[in-house]
Amino acid sequence: MGTVWVKEFTGGLDNRRMFEATSGGVLVVANNGHITRGGEFEQRAAFVSEYTLPAGTVGLFYTRAGIYVFGHAAAPVGIPAGVTYQRLQHSTPATALVRILSADLYQGKIYAVGEFADGAIFHFYDGTRVTDWFDGRARATFEVTGGEDTAAAAATGSFTITGGTAGGGNEVTDVLVDGVDILGTPVAWATSNNATATAVAAQITSHTSSPNYTAVAVGSTVTITASTAGASANDRTVAVTPGGTVTIGSTSNMANGTDAILSSLTDLKVNGVSIISAPVPWDTSNEDTAADVAAAINSFTSTPDYSASAVGTAVSIAAVTPGPTPNGYVGVFTLADGFDVSPDTIAMANGATSASTYQPGGFVKTIGQKMYSVSGPNMHFSGIQAPTKWTTDTVGAGFIDMSSESSGSEELTALARYQNFVAVFAERVVQMWYVDPDPELNRKAQILENTGTASPRSVTPFGDTDIFYLDESGLRSLRARDSSNAAATTDIGVPVDGLITDKLATLTENERAQIVGLIEPANGRFWLIMKDKVFVFSFFNGAKVSAWSTYDTSYIDEDDETVTFNVEYATVFNRRVYLRAGNEIYVYGGLDGDEYDATVAEAWLPYLDADDPTRKKQFERIDAATRGLWVVHGALDPNNEDAEDKIATISETTYNIDGGIPFQHSATHVSLRFRSSGVGPHRLGACVIHYTGSEDDD
Repeated sequence: MGTVWVKEFTGGLDNRRMFEATSGGVLVVANNGHITRGGEFEQRAAFVSEYTLPAGTVGLFYTRAGIYVFGHAAAPVGIPAGVTYQRLQHSTPATALVRILSADLYQGKIYAVGEFADGAIFHFYDGTRVTDWFDGRARATFEVTGGEDTAAAAATGSFTITGGTAGGGNEVTDVLVDGVDILGTPVAWATSNNATATAVAAQITSHTSSPNYTAVAVGSTVTITASTAGASANDRTVAVTPGGTVTIGSTSNMANGTDAILSSLTDLKVNGVSIISAPVPWDTSNEDTAADVAAAINSFTSTPDYSASAVGTAVSIAAVTPGPTPNGYVGVFTLADGFDVSPDTIAMANGATSASTYQPGGFVKTIGQKMYSVSGPNMHFSGIQAPTKWTTDTVGAGFIDMSSESSGSEELTALARYQNFVAVFAERVVQMWYVDPDPELNRKAQILENTGTASPRSVTPFGDTDIFYLDESGLRSLRARDSSNAAATTDIGVPVDGLITDKLATLTENERAQIVGLIEPANGRFWLIMKDKVFVFSFFNGAKVSAWSTYDTSYIDEDDETVTFNVEYATVFNRRVYLRAGNEIYVYGGLDGDEYDATVAEAWLPYLDADDPTRKKQFERIDAATRGLWVVHGALDPNNEDAEDKIATISETTYNIDGGIPFQHSATHVSLRFRSSGVGPHRLGACVIHYTGSEDDD
């Protein structure tokens, strides 16, 4: 008898190859769990809802004092104990704060970047607006208020058979629609009116006419349906010719066909210049459509150029270049098939130029004794120990135009400390700079092309020498190439890159901007949070564990149903991970850190073949080392990954059970699939598959 012994899962989730071509020691599904220092698969802790916020707040950050949320108005009633509210006001105080783009701590106080309902961006330090930044872009806002996406409906007509007798020429001789015979062959009256109606409907469906029709019978009534959906068949006459004793009752002509309706924003011109490249169809809801319109504006480069953001049904448009020139430019909508906006025209306003301020960017970082920020192609830095002073008349303050160093750096996205350097990210370029308190000593160290990020909050220091970030092709890492400490990109996310890019393709522009990277403090795992999915990297160098897995952002409600939530913000405070979804704040493991629920953890082994993929084996039994209750299934057909058979439910290690767990099947491959059951914790340490060869073995 042979055995396949899977001793550990140190390779974690690996999605690079087909299930049947993946080697042992890894998992092809590793969901709602992670790999431990010992190479075991362990169920994740629960996401526990600890705080419910009142309406009117956004964001999530922290100071030593606790968790913070933000808003533009006075603190709303109902802020829970343990959460602090910070007010961030637009220069027009009534304008709502809609999102926090970035935040960091400087001397223990929050430096935050807020975006407002009119698209304006402002910087704040300790709740006070930083006036060295001024958003001088001309702006306008409109709402998507209506639209439709309705499939075409086919026209129908009907007639009723009211009498007849068997034999002779008693039949339905013809059924004509606008003079076209859709019956083909007469149908004799048979047994009853109902049976005759059924036979007539079947004959209409089987006969091909031009145009063509189908039919169904309910009782003695035959309903005719045009094969081609749309309104063109409406008002066609239905005429039935009875023969002999057959009688026909009420007859209805063809009606109720409708054409497909897909509303669209055909064009949007500002000052006569189109700012979208193609029509934007209405998409499911006004909110989703607003996001699509903003994405269409952002993906198209016009002259002059514009950017856009969406909040709910509102779309805010801003000129990319600050200044008063676009003020008064009129935006005109071309709408089709019921697409509706309010107002029906817009006018750009509030563009201004200030010689003493800078256009604010969306990402900030504390580095050394300064605050750093991106703004278009520029990396800005504040004065020394002066986080609110950014203009060049302040000692140590200034900026560097990165686009003069490398093309592709025209729109910077993020910054990170990398050893003694600053990594400056654009979407397809990363520049490494040595920075000094004296701006005259700043110097470029290296340029890495064809890599970067469009998700600034994904940029996460990992350990002493790595920076993880989400590239369009998957998760990447900046790491020292050799003793020179020159940076090189590494494919740290290769085992799950296919899953990550698939998830990325489903996200809107706003959802991409909300992707967050962080380090879970209890075990030092890296999390890449993408809406409702977390990609988890467990790295324990001494134990030779380098393993990916995934979590669903979900919890089990009081009805034992799984509820999924979409993460908008995440932060780490007091050795816990906090996640915000809508007005709920969830804590991983709860405030105590050790709460579990009945979330199902899944670990699927690849299709294992005992190093002999074409030889049929007789599988006899399995054993496993487990803690907690697990339901075990076996899958035997690599061509049908969904097919599986339940083997057993186990609650303890089975090695010392006589005969193990019976599993008698004949196949070339087997994939064991473990699913936790009930409230955790659960752990899977190893498993053994026992088999014999085929009957014709020597």
